[in-house]
Amino acid sequence: MVVALLPSALAVCFVRPVSAAGDPVYDQVSLSAIAAAGHTNGVVGASGGLVTLDTGSAYVSASLDDSPSAAVVAAPEEPGTLFHTAAGQVNGAAGQKVVGTLEAEARYPGDTSSSFNVGDPVDSPPVYLGAANANASVSATSAAGRAQAARFSIAPLVDVGPGTSQVQQKLSVEAGTAAQDAKVTVSDIDLAGVLKVQSVVATAKVTADHDTHTALQSLVVSGATVAGQQVAITNDGVVAAGTPVVPGTTLSQATDAVNAALAAAGITKVHTVGGTATHTARSAEADTGGLEIVLASPDLPGGVSANSLTLTFGGIDLTELDALATPIAPVLVPPVVPAGPAQPPTTVTTVIPGTPAVPGSAPGQQQAPQVAPPTQTAAFEVQGRRISGRTALVAFAGWQLLSLGTATLYGFVERRRRLVLLGRQP
Repeated sequence: MVVALLPSALAVCFVRPVSAAGDPVYDQVSLSAIAAAGHTNGVVGASGGLVTLDTGSAYVSASLDDSPSAAVVAAPEEPGTLFHTAAGQVNGAAGQKVVGTLEAEARYPGDTSSSFNVGDPVDSPPVYLGAANANASVSATSAAGRAQAARFSIAPLVDVGPGTSQVQQKLSVEAGTAAQDAKVTVSDIDLAGVLKVQSVVATAKVTADHDTHTALQSLVVSGATVAGQQVAITNDGVVAAGTPVVPGTTLSQATDAVNAALAAAGITKVHTVGGTATHTARSAEADTGGLEIVLASPDLPGGVSANSLTLTFGGIDLTELDALATPIAPVLVPPVVPAGPAQPPTTVTTVIPGTPAVPGSAPGQQQAPQVAPPTQTAAFEVQGRRISGRTALVAFAGWQLLSLGTATLYGFVERRRRLVLLGRQP
């Protein structure tokens, strides 16, 4: 029985039609991801010239498509547009790269991996910047990046603990699948000693399997307090939670007190930006939003605008787009006219009375369009090796012979055994 079933098991595991092997499910597919533990946006320096800030920490940008092409940039600190503009001017004047950012960058085709570590912290009061590291790797079907930002502090205004961002992407046009997921964590946020957040954790994931797409996102803010009062941060703002710090007050009164404390410290808004997760038959997107904190100073005399700075923690944005492969239509080729003698073939001209003469071919001389035959003969594939239909037929015949022959042989052996038991001559 085992021997008879063995060919069936081998055929199921290793043999498949060539037409079903290697035909891509997706014609096009692309993935993109941006993740950052922290991001700044605003203008400062109202008293001595405005400076636009758009910096980031633990920043990872990744993209992957079916070209094949992949790119990953992972940086513990992204200094922003102002730094890149100044660096470009310095490097342009020097004719070489003199100033740059500390980042790990990998591309396919090209350098498929990169990493670095910054081991010596910068401790120059009031600024402190700890150690950081990043790594990036890519291939034709995958991309991954990770960046860890060190603790950053400008006493006594801002103190942000370590942050980490990581992204993973992979795709297969043959299987019709694609997936990417990302996670961002940042801890120990302290603004002016008034607003403290223990941790912000953001996760996002999108997947594609043929026509089925999914998108998931999550943002969790833990351990938030304002002036010692436990609070909950929602899309609408800050509300007191737990037990009021001042005995005899209600949570509503505690909420008014914490918002007044934030305003006195120059923190005009604290809220979460609601995330989104959408998908269709051809796309998916997951955006976690983030914890957004707005700091602003009062307007200066003479109509000079105030400083304004927006901090966003725990932001992830993932997108996926694809297109199904379409079957190739048969190619119509014109009929092939065999080469004849130099004498042109005789044609018949038909003239309709009352109209200009219109040449045409005599009935029966026209040929219908021909459909090009398949470029490959029918065949099978075994472990990636093509075999002809004749070989498959011979293998099938051997399989049948082995299956039926084993049963017949067993019948002969059993008959002989029974005759011997009966004392008869086999």
